[in-house]
Amino acid sequence: MKIFRLLPTLFFTGLLPLTIFSQITDNFSDGNFDQNPVWIGDIPQFKVSLAGELQLSATAAGQSTLLVAGNLPDSTIWEFDLRLGFDPSTQIQVRVYLQADQPDLSLANGYFLEMGESGSSDAIRLYRADSGVKTLLATGVPGLAAIAPNLHFYIKRTKAGVWTVEAGIVGMPLQTQFTVAESTWAGGPNQYFGWQCIYTISNVSKFYLDNVNIRPDVPDVFPPVLTQATATQATQILAVFNEAIEAASADNVLHYTVSYGSGSPVSAALLGDQKTVMLTLNTPLNTGSYILQSTNIKDLAGNLSSQQSQSFSYVKVESATEFNILITEIMADPSPGAGLPEVEWLEIYNRSNKIIDLSSLRFADASSNPIPLPSYLFQPGEYLTLTAQSSQSSLQAAANGTVVGISVSSSILNNDDDVLTLSTSTGEVIDKVAYSVFWHTDPGKDDGGFSLERINIGLPCLGAENWQSSPATIGGTPGTVNASNASNPDTIQPRVFKIFPESNNSILVQYSEGLDRVSATDAAAYQ
Repeated sequence: MKIFRLLPTLFFTGLLPLTIFSQITDNFSDGNFDQNPVWIGDIPQFKVSLAGELQLSATAAGQSTLLVAGNLPDSTIWEFDLRLGFDPSTQIQVRVYLQADQPDLSLANGYFLEMGESGSSDAIRLYRADSGVKTLLATGVPGLAAIAPNLHFYIKRTKAGVWTVEAGIVGMPLQTQFTVAESTWAGGPNQYFGWQCIYTISNVSKFYLDNVNIRPDVPDVFPPVLTQATATQATQILAVFNEAIEAASADNVLHYTVSYGSGSPVSAALLGDQKTVMLTLNTPLNTGSYILQSTNIKDLAGNLSSQQSQSFSYVKVESATEFNILITEIMADPSPGAGLPEVEWLEIYNRSNKIIDLSSLRFADASSNPIPLPSYLFQPGEYLTLTAQSSQSSLQAAANGTVVGISVSSSILNNDDDVLTLSTSTGEVIDKVAYSVFWHTDPGKDDGGFSLERINIGLPCLGAENWQSSPATIGGTPGTVNASNASNPDTIQPRVFKIFPESNNSILVQYSEGLDRVSATDAAAYQ
Protein backbone atom coordinates (compact mmCIF):
# COMPACT_ATOMS: atom_id res chain seq x y z
CA MET A 1 0.00 0.00 0.00
CA LYS A 2 1.21 3.51 -0.80
CA ILE A 3 0.40 6.22 1.72
CA PHE A 4 0.70 9.95 1.15
CA ARG A 5 -0.66 13.21 2.48
CA LEU A 6 -1.37 16.17 0.20
CA LEU A 7 -0.36 19.77 0.79
CA PRO A 8 -2.08 22.61 -1.12
CA THR A 9 1.10 23.34 -3.05
CA LEU A 10 2.19 22.39 -6.56
CA PHE A 11 5.81 22.39 -7.64
CA PHE A 12 6.68 22.60 -11.31
CA THR A 13 9.67 21.15 -13.11
CA GLY A 14 9.45 22.16 -16.72
CA LEU A 15 5.87 21.36 -17.73
CA LEU A 16 5.39 18.52 -15.21
CA PRO A 17 3.26 19.40 -12.14
CA LEU A 18 4.27 17.55 -8.97
CA THR A 19 2.12 17.20 -5.87
CA ILE A 20 4.21 17.85 -2.76
CA PHE A 21 3.78 15.27 0.01
CA SER A 22 4.33 15.86 3.73
CA GLN A 23 4.86 12.11 4.09
CA ILE A 24 6.36 9.84 1.45
CA THR A 25 5.70 6.11 1.73
CA ASP A 26 6.29 3.67 -1.11
CA ASN A 27 6.87 -0.07 -1.02
CA PHE A 28 6.18 -0.44 -4.79
CA SER A 29 3.59 -3.15 -4.15
CA ASP A 30 1.35 -1.63 -6.86
CA GLY A 31 4.01 -2.40 -9.48
CA ASN A 32 4.70 1.21 -10.53
CA PHE A 33 6.49 4.39 -9.48
CA ASP A 34 4.76 6.94 -11.69
CA GLN A 35 1.84 7.61 -9.34
CA ASN A 36 1.07 7.82 -5.65
CA PRO A 37 3.72 9.22 -5.32
CA VAL A 38 5.21 10.35 -8.64
CA TRP A 39 8.93 9.65 -9.08
CA ILE A 40 10.84 11.66 -11.68
CA GLY A 41 14.22 11.39 -13.36
CA ASP A 42 15.66 8.70 -15.58
CA ILE A 43 12.36 6.79 -15.75
CA PRO A 44 13.35 4.33 -18.54
CA GLN A 45 16.33 3.17 -16.49
CA PHE A 46 14.21 1.76 -13.64
CA LYS A 47 11.46 -0.79 -13.07
CA VAL A 48 9.59 -2.52 -10.26
CA SER A 49 10.95 -6.06 -9.88
CA LEU A 50 8.84 -9.18 -9.49
CA ALA A 51 9.77 -9.10 -5.80
CA GLY A 52 8.23 -5.64 -5.49
CA GLU A 53 11.43 -3.59 -5.25
CA LEU A 54 12.45 -0.49 -7.20
CA GLN A 55 15.25 -1.83 -9.39
CA LEU A 56 17.80 -0.28 -11.74
CA SER A 57 17.19 -1.65 -15.25
CA ALA A 58 19.74 0.05 -17.49
CA THR A 59 21.22 -1.34 -20.69
CA ALA A 60 24.68 0.25 -20.61
CA ALA A 61 27.17 1.60 -18.09
CA GLY A 62 26.35 5.03 -16.72
CA GLN A 63 24.59 7.02 -14.04
CA SER A 64 20.84 7.08 -13.35
CA THR A 65 18.75 9.10 -10.91
CA LEU A 66 15.20 8.82 -9.59
CA LEU A 67 13.64 11.36 -7.21
CA VAL A 68 10.35 12.16 -5.50
CA ALA A 69 9.29 15.63 -4.33
CA GLY A 70 8.15 16.20 -0.77
CA ASN A 71 7.83 18.48 2.20
CA LEU A 72 10.81 17.53 4.37
CA PRO A 73 10.80 19.65 7.55
CA ASP A 74 13.81 20.22 9.75
CA SER A 75 12.58 17.38 12.01
CA THR A 76 12.33 14.35 9.73
CA ILE A 77 12.72 10.58 9.90
CA TRP A 78 13.83 8.55 6.88
CA GLU A 79 13.48 4.77 6.68
CA PHE A 80 14.23 2.57 3.67
CA ASP A 81 15.87 -0.68 2.54
CA LEU A 82 18.81 -0.58 0.13
CA ARG A 83 20.25 -3.68 -1.49
CA LEU A 84 23.23 -3.98 -3.84
CA GLY A 85 23.96 -7.19 -5.71
CA PHE A 86 27.72 -6.49 -5.80
CA ASP A 87 30.57 -5.17 -3.66
CA PRO A 88 30.59 -1.38 -4.13
CA SER A 89 33.70 0.56 -5.15
CA THR A 90 34.64 4.02 -6.39
CA GLN A 91 33.41 3.07 -9.89
CA ILE A 92 30.23 1.29 -8.72
CA GLN A 93 28.43 3.17 -5.96
CA VAL A 94 25.11 4.52 -4.80
CA ARG A 95 24.02 7.84 -3.33
CA VAL A 96 20.79 8.31 -1.43
CA TYR A 97 19.74 11.96 -1.42
CA LEU A 98 17.93 12.54 1.84
CA GLN A 99 17.29 16.17 1.02
CA ALA A 100 17.99 18.17 -2.12
CA ASP A 101 16.55 21.57 -3.03
CA GLN A 102 16.26 20.83 -6.78
CA PRO A 103 16.13 17.80 -9.10
CA ASP A 104 19.40 18.76 -10.85
CA LEU A 105 21.72 17.13 -8.32
CA SER A 106 24.85 18.61 -9.94
CA LEU A 107 23.65 22.01 -8.68
CA ALA A 108 21.67 21.01 -5.60
CA ASN A 109 22.10 21.96 -1.98
CA GLY A 110 21.29 19.31 0.61
CA TYR A 111 22.50 16.08 2.16
CA PHE A 112 23.13 12.55 0.89
CA LEU A 113 24.53 9.15 1.92
CA GLU A 114 27.15 7.42 -0.19
CA MET A 115 28.30 3.79 -0.31
CA GLY A 116 31.30 2.77 -2.43
CA GLU A 117 35.02 3.30 -1.95
CA SER A 118 38.34 1.61 -2.57
CA GLY A 119 39.49 -1.22 -0.32
CA SER A 120 37.34 -3.58 1.74
CA SER A 121 36.28 -1.29 4.60
CA ASP A 122 33.38 0.41 2.84
CA ALA A 123 31.28 2.42 5.27
CA ILE A 124 28.16 4.56 5.08
CA ARG A 125 29.17 8.21 4.65
CA LEU A 126 27.09 11.36 5.07
CA TYR A 127 27.86 14.35 2.84
CA ARG A 128 26.59 17.90 2.54
CA ALA A 129 26.07 19.15 -1.01
CA ASP A 130 26.77 22.83 -1.71
CA SER A 131 25.71 23.59 -5.29
CA GLY A 132 26.66 20.03 -6.13
CA VAL A 133 30.03 20.12 -4.35
CA LYS A 134 30.24 17.49 -1.62
CA THR A 135 31.71 17.83 1.87
CA LEU A 136 32.15 14.78 4.12
CA LEU A 137 30.32 15.15 7.45
CA ALA A 138 30.55 11.69 9.07
CA THR A 139 31.63 8.08 8.44
CA GLY A 140 29.93 4.96 9.78
CA VAL A 141 31.11 1.50 10.85
CA PRO A 142 33.90 0.25 8.56
CA GLY A 143 32.97 -2.78 6.46
CA LEU A 144 29.19 -2.61 6.92
CA ALA A 145 28.72 -1.65 3.26
CA ALA A 146 31.63 -3.66 1.85
CA ILE A 147 30.12 -6.96 0.70
CA ALA A 148 26.85 -6.94 -1.33
CA PRO A 149 25.12 -4.84 1.34
CA ASN A 150 21.43 -5.47 2.10
CA LEU A 151 20.68 -2.80 4.68
CA HIS A 152 17.78 -1.19 6.50
CA PHE A 153 18.28 2.50 7.32
CA TYR A 154 16.76 4.64 10.07
CA ILE A 155 17.83 8.28 9.87
CA LYS A 156 16.66 11.14 12.03
CA ARG A 157 17.28 14.88 11.80
CA THR A 158 16.16 17.05 14.71
CA LYS A 159 15.01 20.63 14.51
CA ALA A 160 18.36 21.62 16.05
CA GLY A 161 20.17 20.01 13.11
CA VAL A 162 21.43 16.85 14.84
CA TRP A 163 21.63 13.90 12.44
CA THR A 164 21.60 10.30 13.69
CA VAL A 165 22.11 7.49 11.18
CA GLU A 166 21.35 3.87 12.12
CA ALA A 167 21.72 0.91 9.78
CA GLY A 168 21.86 -2.85 9.89
CA ILE A 169 21.43 -5.96 7.79
CA VAL A 170 17.73 -6.35 6.94
CA GLY A 171 16.05 -8.36 9.67
CA MET A 172 18.88 -7.77 12.16
CA PRO A 173 19.22 -5.12 14.91
CA LEU A 174 20.26 -1.64 13.78
CA GLN A 175 23.66 -0.20 14.66
CA THR A 176 24.24 3.51 15.23
CA GLN A 177 26.64 4.64 12.51
CA PHE A 178 27.19 8.20 13.74
CA THR A 179 25.59 11.30 15.20
CA VAL A 180 26.61 14.68 13.81
CA ALA A 181 25.39 18.27 14.12
CA GLU A 182 24.87 20.02 10.78
CA SER A 183 22.19 22.59 9.87
CA THR A 184 23.55 24.54 6.89
CA TRP A 185 20.59 23.67 4.67
CA ALA A 186 17.12 23.90 6.15
CA GLY A 187 14.30 21.51 5.36
CA GLY A 188 10.82 22.46 4.23
CA PRO A 189 8.62 22.21 1.12
CA ASN A 190 10.00 21.81 -2.40
CA GLN A 191 12.62 19.27 -1.36
CA TYR A 192 13.58 16.01 -3.06
CA PHE A 193 14.39 12.51 -1.86
CA GLY A 194 15.86 9.91 -4.20
CA TRP A 195 18.81 7.84 -5.25
CA GLN A 196 21.59 7.99 -7.80
CA CYS A 197 23.16 4.81 -9.16
CA ILE A 198 26.65 4.83 -10.70
CA TYR A 199 27.41 1.53 -12.44
CA THR A 200 29.38 -0.49 -14.96
CA ILE A 201 27.89 -2.74 -17.64
CA SER A 202 28.07 -5.78 -15.34
CA ASN A 203 25.89 -4.12 -12.67
CA VAL A 204 23.12 -2.48 -14.68
CA SER A 205 20.38 -4.37 -12.79
CA LYS A 206 21.83 -4.89 -9.32
CA PHE A 207 20.59 -1.78 -7.42
CA TYR A 208 17.41 -2.14 -5.32
CA LEU A 209 15.42 0.29 -3.16
CA ASP A 210 12.33 -0.61 -1.11
CA ASN A 211 10.09 0.23 1.85
CA VAL A 212 10.60 3.98 1.68
CA ASN A 213 8.99 5.78 4.62
CA ILE A 214 9.76 9.48 5.12
CA ARG A 215 7.76 11.32 7.75
CA PRO A 216 7.91 14.32 10.07
CA ASP A 217 9.41 13.64 13.48
CA VAL A 218 6.37 14.56 15.53
CA PRO A 219 7.23 15.65 19.10
CA ASP A 220 6.43 13.05 21.76
CA VAL A 221 3.73 14.43 24.06
CA PHE A 222 2.37 11.10 25.31
CA PRO A 223 3.46 9.38 28.55
CA PRO A 224 4.77 5.80 28.43
CA VAL A 225 2.19 3.01 28.54
CA LEU A 226 2.58 -0.18 30.57
CA THR A 227 1.76 -2.81 27.93
CA GLN A 228 2.66 -6.10 29.58
CA ALA A 229 3.52 -7.72 32.90
CA THR A 230 4.98 -11.22 33.03
CA ALA A 231 6.07 -13.30 36.02
CA THR A 232 9.20 -15.15 34.91
CA GLN A 233 9.94 -16.57 38.36
CA ALA A 234 8.20 -16.68 41.73
CA THR A 235 10.05 -13.53 42.77
CA GLN A 236 10.58 -11.83 39.40
CA ILE A 237 8.26 -9.79 37.17
CA LEU A 238 9.05 -8.10 33.87
CA ALA A 239 7.17 -4.84 33.26
CA VAL A 240 7.20 -3.79 29.59
CA PHE A 241 6.46 -0.25 28.36
CA ASN A 242 5.70 0.92 24.82
CA GLU A 243 8.70 3.24 24.54
CA ALA A 244 12.09 3.96 26.06
CA ILE A 245 11.78 5.25 29.62
CA GLU A 246 13.96 7.24 31.99
CA ALA A 247 16.14 5.08 34.24
CA ALA A 248 15.65 7.15 37.41
CA SER A 249 11.87 6.77 37.41
CA ALA A 250 12.01 3.18 36.16
CA ASP A 251 14.37 2.06 38.95
CA ASN A 252 12.27 3.53 41.78
CA VAL A 253 10.60 0.62 43.61
CA LEU A 254 7.93 2.96 45.03
CA HIS A 255 6.57 3.39 41.50
CA TYR A 256 5.30 -0.22 41.42
CA THR A 257 2.79 -2.25 43.44
CA VAL A 258 1.78 -5.91 43.08
CA SER A 259 -1.69 -6.93 44.26
CA TYR A 260 -2.78 -9.42 46.91
CA GLY A 261 -0.28 -8.53 49.57
CA SER A 262 2.90 -8.66 47.51
CA GLY A 263 3.36 -4.89 47.82
CA SER A 264 6.26 -2.99 46.27
CA PRO A 265 9.26 -4.87 44.87
CA VAL A 266 12.58 -4.84 46.71
CA SER A 267 14.41 -3.84 43.53
CA ALA A 268 13.66 -2.46 40.06
CA ALA A 269 16.17 -2.40 37.21
CA LEU A 270 15.71 -0.98 33.71
CA LEU A 271 17.06 -3.44 31.13
CA GLY A 272 19.13 -2.70 28.06
CA ASP A 273 16.20 -2.21 25.70
CA GLN A 274 15.15 0.78 27.87
CA LYS A 275 11.55 -0.46 27.75
CA THR A 276 11.58 -3.41 30.16
CA VAL A 277 11.94 -3.21 33.95
CA MET A 278 12.89 -6.27 36.01
CA LEU A 279 11.11 -6.23 39.36
CA THR A 280 12.28 -8.46 42.22
CA LEU A 281 9.81 -9.38 44.96
CA ASN A 282 10.50 -10.19 48.57
CA THR A 283 7.60 -12.66 48.91
CA PRO A 284 7.32 -15.43 46.29
CA LEU A 285 4.16 -15.56 44.22
CA ASN A 286 1.76 -18.46 44.49
CA THR A 287 -0.28 -19.87 41.63
CA GLY A 288 -2.93 -17.33 40.70
CA SER A 289 -3.79 -14.04 39.00
CA TYR A 290 -2.24 -10.71 39.98
CA ILE A 291 -2.26 -7.03 39.02
CA LEU A 292 0.86 -4.91 38.60
CA GLN A 293 0.38 -1.16 39.04
CA SER A 294 2.90 1.47 37.98
CA THR A 295 2.90 5.24 38.35
CA ASN A 296 5.17 8.26 37.77
CA ILE A 297 7.20 6.60 35.00
CA LYS A 298 8.84 9.09 32.62
CA ASP A 299 9.79 8.63 28.98
CA LEU A 300 12.92 10.19 27.48
CA ALA A 301 10.93 13.29 26.50
CA GLY A 302 9.93 13.82 30.13
CA ASN A 303 6.27 12.80 29.77
CA LEU A 304 5.06 11.45 33.12
CA SER A 305 2.59 8.56 33.36
CA SER A 306 -0.26 8.39 35.82
CA GLN A 307 -1.32 5.18 37.56
CA GLN A 308 -1.84 2.27 35.17
CA SER A 309 -2.05 -1.48 35.56
CA GLN A 310 -1.64 -4.82 33.80
CA SER A 311 -2.88 -8.20 34.96
CA PHE A 312 -0.71 -11.31 34.85
CA SER A 313 -0.78 -14.89 36.08
CA TYR A 314 1.78 -17.09 37.73
CA VAL A 315 1.92 -20.87 37.91
CA LYS A 316 3.99 -22.29 40.74
CA VAL A 317 5.58 -25.48 39.43
CA GLU A 318 6.83 -27.91 42.09
CA SER A 319 8.81 -31.13 42.14
CA ALA A 320 7.14 -34.50 42.50
CA THR A 321 7.91 -36.73 45.45
CA GLU A 322 6.98 -40.35 46.13
CA PHE A 323 3.32 -41.14 45.38
CA ASN A 324 2.48 -37.58 44.31
CA ILE A 325 1.71 -39.22 40.96
CA LEU A 326 0.32 -42.72 40.62
CA ILE A 327 0.02 -45.13 37.73
CA THR A 328 -3.72 -45.83 37.87
CA GLU A 329 -4.56 -47.83 34.73
CA ILE A 330 -2.63 -50.07 32.35
CA MET A 331 -3.72 -51.24 28.90
CA ALA A 332 -0.98 -53.76 28.12
CA ASP A 333 -2.94 -56.00 25.73
CA PRO A 334 -5.36 -53.92 23.64
CA SER A 335 -6.34 -56.63 21.13
CA PRO A 336 -8.97 -57.72 20.42
CA GLY A 337 -10.53 -54.37 21.27
CA ALA A 338 -13.75 -54.00 23.21
CA GLY A 339 -14.45 -50.49 21.99
CA LEU A 340 -11.26 -48.49 22.51
CA PRO A 341 -8.53 -48.11 19.85
CA GLU A 342 -6.24 -51.13 19.83
CA VAL A 343 -3.19 -49.28 21.17
CA GLU A 344 -1.20 -49.62 24.38
CA TRP A 345 -1.43 -46.91 27.05
CA LEU A 346 -1.22 -46.19 30.73
CA GLU A 347 -2.97 -43.61 32.85
CA ILE A 348 -1.40 -41.51 35.60
CA TYR A 349 -3.06 -39.40 38.27
CA ASN A 350 -1.78 -36.35 40.16
CA ARG A 351 -2.94 -37.01 43.71
CA SER A 352 -0.98 -34.10 45.18
CA ASN A 353 -1.87 -30.41 45.46
CA LYS A 354 1.11 -29.49 43.29
CA ILE A 355 1.39 -28.40 39.67
CA ILE A 356 4.12 -30.66 38.31
CA ASP A 357 5.94 -30.30 35.01
CA LEU A 358 5.84 -33.69 33.37
CA SER A 359 9.27 -33.04 31.81
CA SER A 360 10.81 -33.45 35.27
CA LEU A 361 9.82 -37.15 35.20
CA ARG A 362 11.08 -40.27 33.47
CA PHE A 363 9.28 -43.48 32.45
CA ALA A 364 10.65 -46.98 32.05
CA ASP A 365 9.50 -50.57 31.87
CA ALA A 366 11.48 -53.57 33.08
CA SER A 367 13.68 -53.76 29.98
CA SER A 368 14.13 -50.11 28.98
CA ASN A 369 16.15 -47.16 30.17
CA PRO A 370 14.20 -44.24 31.68
CA ILE A 371 13.04 -41.87 28.95
CA PRO A 372 12.17 -38.20 29.60
CA LEU A 373 8.53 -37.25 29.37
CA PRO A 374 7.48 -34.16 27.37
CA SER A 375 6.71 -30.83 28.99
CA TYR A 376 3.16 -30.60 30.32
CA LEU A 377 1.83 -28.83 33.41
CA PHE A 378 0.15 -31.66 35.28
CA GLN A 379 -2.60 -30.17 37.46
CA PRO A 380 -3.67 -31.44 40.91
CA GLY A 381 -6.45 -34.01 40.61
CA GLU A 382 -5.90 -34.48 36.87
CA TYR A 383 -5.85 -37.80 35.04
CA LEU A 384 -3.46 -38.02 32.09
CA THR A 385 -3.04 -40.79 29.50
CA LEU A 386 0.41 -41.69 28.14
CA THR A 387 0.88 -43.60 24.90
CA ALA A 388 3.39 -43.94 22.09
CA GLN A 389 3.61 -40.86 19.86
CA SER A 390 2.34 -42.90 16.91
CA SER A 391 -0.83 -43.78 18.87
CA GLN A 392 -1.58 -40.35 20.35
CA SER A 393 -4.08 -39.04 17.79
CA SER A 394 -6.21 -42.19 17.60
CA LEU A 395 -6.39 -42.57 21.38
CA GLN A 396 -7.15 -38.88 21.92
CA ALA A 397 -10.29 -39.28 19.82
CA ALA A 398 -11.59 -41.88 22.25
CA ALA A 399 -10.17 -40.77 25.60
CA ASN A 400 -11.36 -38.29 28.16
CA GLY A 401 -8.90 -35.56 29.05
CA THR A 402 -5.47 -35.13 27.54
CA VAL A 403 -3.44 -37.84 25.84
CA VAL A 404 0.31 -37.22 25.73
CA GLY A 405 2.50 -38.97 23.19
CA ILE A 406 5.85 -40.15 24.53
CA SER A 407 8.97 -41.48 22.85
CA VAL A 408 8.44 -45.21 23.32
CA SER A 409 7.61 -48.17 21.13
CA SER A 410 3.92 -48.71 20.49
CA SER A 411 4.37 -52.23 21.92
CA ILE A 412 6.50 -51.43 24.98
CA LEU A 413 4.10 -52.99 27.52
CA ASN A 414 4.39 -56.75 27.96
CA ASN A 415 1.09 -58.64 27.87
CA ASP A 416 1.97 -61.10 30.64
CA ASP A 417 3.90 -58.99 33.14
CA ASP A 418 6.11 -55.93 33.36
CA VAL A 419 7.49 -53.41 35.82
CA LEU A 420 6.51 -49.80 35.12
CA THR A 421 8.39 -47.02 36.88
CA LEU A 422 7.86 -43.27 37.12
CA SER A 423 10.93 -41.52 38.48
CA THR A 424 12.57 -38.11 38.65
CA SER A 425 15.57 -37.10 36.59
CA THR A 426 17.74 -37.93 39.61
CA GLY A 427 16.30 -41.44 39.90
CA GLU A 428 13.90 -40.96 42.83
CA VAL A 429 11.00 -43.37 42.33
CA ILE A 430 7.60 -41.65 42.28
CA ASP A 431 5.57 -44.80 41.62
CA LYS A 432 6.32 -48.36 40.53
CA VAL A 433 3.87 -51.05 39.49
CA ALA A 434 4.95 -54.65 38.84
CA TYR A 435 1.79 -55.89 37.16
CA SER A 436 0.86 -59.37 35.96
CA VAL A 437 -1.81 -60.73 33.65
CA PHE A 438 -2.96 -62.73 36.68
CA TRP A 439 -4.16 -59.47 38.25
CA HIS A 440 -7.21 -59.63 35.96
CA THR A 441 -10.26 -60.54 38.01
CA ASP A 442 -12.89 -61.19 35.30
CA PRO A 443 -12.87 -64.34 33.14
CA GLY A 444 -11.84 -63.69 29.55
CA LYS A 445 -10.57 -60.15 30.12
CA ASP A 446 -7.00 -61.40 30.39
CA ASP A 447 -7.19 -62.31 26.68
CA GLY A 448 -7.01 -58.63 25.65
CA GLY A 449 -9.05 -55.48 25.13
CA PHE A 450 -9.48 -54.65 28.85
CA SER A 451 -7.23 -52.61 31.08
CA LEU A 452 -6.08 -53.20 34.65
CA GLU A 453 -7.41 -50.48 36.98
CA ARG A 454 -6.17 -49.41 40.39
CA ILE A 455 -9.09 -49.59 42.82
CA ASN A 456 -8.17 -47.26 45.69
CA ILE A 457 -5.78 -44.42 44.90
CA GLY A 458 -5.47 -43.74 48.61
CA LEU A 459 -3.54 -47.00 49.12
CA PRO A 460 -0.52 -46.63 46.84
CA CYS A 461 1.52 -49.33 48.57
CA LEU A 462 -0.80 -52.22 47.79
CA GLY A 463 -0.13 -54.56 44.90
CA ALA A 464 -2.42 -57.11 43.20
CA GLU A 465 -5.13 -56.79 45.85
CA ASN A 466 -5.66 -53.14 44.80
CA TRP A 467 -6.06 -53.85 41.06
CA GLN A 468 -8.76 -55.49 38.96
CA SER A 469 -10.05 -55.85 35.40
CA SER A 470 -11.78 -52.71 34.15
CA PRO A 471 -15.57 -53.12 34.39
CA ALA A 472 -16.03 -50.51 31.61
CA THR A 473 -17.80 -52.10 28.64
CA ILE A 474 -15.45 -50.41 26.16
CA GLY A 475 -12.41 -51.89 27.94
CA GLY A 476 -11.12 -49.01 30.05
CA THR A 477 -11.46 -45.41 31.24
CA PRO A 478 -8.45 -43.53 29.89
CA GLY A 479 -8.20 -39.97 31.25
CA THR A 480 -10.96 -40.16 33.85
CA VAL A 481 -11.83 -41.74 37.20
CA ASN A 482 -11.51 -45.51 37.02
CA ALA A 483 -14.67 -47.54 36.74
CA SER A 484 -13.15 -49.67 39.52
CA ASN A 485 -12.62 -46.72 41.82
CA ALA A 486 -13.61 -47.47 45.40
CA SER A 487 -12.49 -46.43 48.85
CA ASN A 488 -12.13 -49.97 50.11
CA PRO A 489 -10.16 -49.68 53.36
CA ASP A 490 -7.15 -51.85 53.95
CA THR A 491 -7.91 -53.52 57.31
CA ILE A 492 -5.41 -56.36 57.05
CA GLN A 493 -2.09 -55.82 58.76
CA PRO A 494 1.04 -56.58 56.76
CA ARG A 495 2.68 -59.84 57.75
CA VAL A 496 6.15 -61.13 57.25
CA PHE A 497 6.15 -63.39 54.23
CA LYS A 498 9.80 -64.38 53.94
CA ILE A 499 13.12 -63.65 55.62
CA PHE A 500 16.43 -63.99 53.79
CA PRO A 501 19.80 -63.70 55.55
CA GLU A 502 21.93 -61.80 53.02
CA SER A 503 25.17 -61.74 55.01
CA ASN A 504 26.46 -62.10 58.54
CA ASN A 505 25.10 -58.65 59.39
CA SER A 506 22.06 -58.09 57.10
CA ILE A 507 18.62 -59.64 56.68
CA LEU A 508 16.11 -59.12 53.84
CA VAL A 509 12.49 -59.15 55.06
CA GLN A 510 9.65 -59.60 52.57
CA TYR A 511 6.11 -58.63 53.57
CA SER A 512 2.73 -59.68 52.27
CA GLU A 513 1.93 -56.20 50.94
CA GLY A 514 3.44 -52.79 50.29
CA LEU A 515 4.57 -50.81 53.32
CA ASP A 516 4.64 -47.19 54.41
CA ARG A 517 8.20 -46.04 53.79
CA VAL A 518 8.57 -44.03 57.00
CA SER A 519 7.54 -46.83 59.35
CA ALA A 520 9.27 -49.55 57.30
CA THR A 521 12.62 -47.75 57.51
CA ASP A 522 12.36 -47.05 61.24
CA ALA A 523 15.09 -49.24 62.81
CA ALA A 524 13.32 -49.07 66.18
CA ALA A 525 10.42 -51.09 64.68
CA TYR A 526 12.65 -54.19 64.52
CA GLN A 527 14.16 -56.30 67.30
